[in-house]
Amino acid sequence: MKRLIIISIIILALVGACTVTLLYNKKQIDEKANPDVTIKSIPVFVEEAVMKPLDGDFSYQGSFRPVHELLLLSEGQGKVEKIFFENGDEVQSGQLMARLDDDLVVSQLVLAEANLAKMERDMANYEALLKNDAISSQQVEEARLGLVKAQTDVVTLKKQLEYASIKAPISGTVTSRSIEVGSVLMPGSPVANIVDISRLRFIAYMSEGEAVYIHRGDKATITSTLFPGITYQGRVISVGVKADDAKRFPVEIDVENRRDHTLKAGMFGTAFFEGVNGHNALVIPRNALTGSIKEPRVFVVRGDTAYLKAIRVGTADDYLVEVLLGLTPGEKVVVSGQINLEDGSPVTLVSQYEKESQTTLK
Repeated sequence: MKRLIIISIIILALVGACTVTLLYNKKQIDEKANPDVTIKSIPVFVEEAVMKPLDGDFSYQGSFRPVHELLLLSEGQGKVEKIFFENGDEVQSGQLMARLDDDLVVSQLVLAEANLAKMERDMANYEALLKNDAISSQQVEEARLGLVKAQTDVVTLKKQLEYASIKAPISGTVTSRSIEVGSVLMPGSPVANIVDISRLRFIAYMSEGEAVYIHRGDKATITSTLFPGITYQGRVISVGVKADDAKRFPVEIDVENRRDHTLKAGMFGTAFFEGVNGHNALVIPRNALTGSIKEPRVFVVRGDTAYLKAIRVGTADDYLVEVLLGLTPGEKVVVSGQINLEDGSPVTLVSQYEKESQTTLK
């Protein structure tokens, strides 16, 4: 029994020694894997917000829409007898597109016209009799009402006969056909979709800093990546009075399409405005922005600390952004290194020479 107790004590001692050794080794490994290194500050590049004259030239991307787009609907009813167009055809206003079966309407019209002729003769006789007091005025009034009804029936049937010939209400290109020979149409049934791209509407969404300087009647030059070097002349016809969710105002430009380089609805382009809002402005590099143009923010360096600050921006190009609110001239904004920053982070300013050297090495 004493021997068993001694063996148990020895085993427990060995297990304890192994556990202590393993824990010590783990501590050593953790210390090597995670050295206690504290970054005192983050190196950043900064530039100052400065006042600069802006020439008022800017550009905006947008898309083209047709000047007219119409879903042609049937005004009459009946079976389609003939179709005179296909998808992709160019049609002119008033051109015959399709014809409906009109035999029944024609026969009804013949009967209605015969009835009208009879009512006209009867009315003439009644009026002659009324002069001789051979008929009552009530009978004449009833005959007059019958004549009016007969005239209305003829007009209605002529209009139905007119509706049997479906015509294009505008000029344009057929983009879809909704009928086939034998189709039975009712009033309001779709026939075809017609798009007019002889002129286009260019829609661009601008910031408040630019939209405020755009007015109805202003000229713009439009380009498209599809036809490099080709320009299209446009004129502003509408400036939105209400911003969308992204705080952008829609500006609509009427553009004359070109036959030699025809643009299509849905394509993208760029509108250029020249000299519409030249003025002095506070600007910063565009790469100083964090987040988006919708909610712009910058890191401002004061002393050796960077502070995150919300600003309000105006016009912008590929390199500079106009600051309307939130900064003053001379304030230093971080243009590189802000990915590692938080509000209140300690920073070290890197000189322009070091920045250029690092750029050269890259």
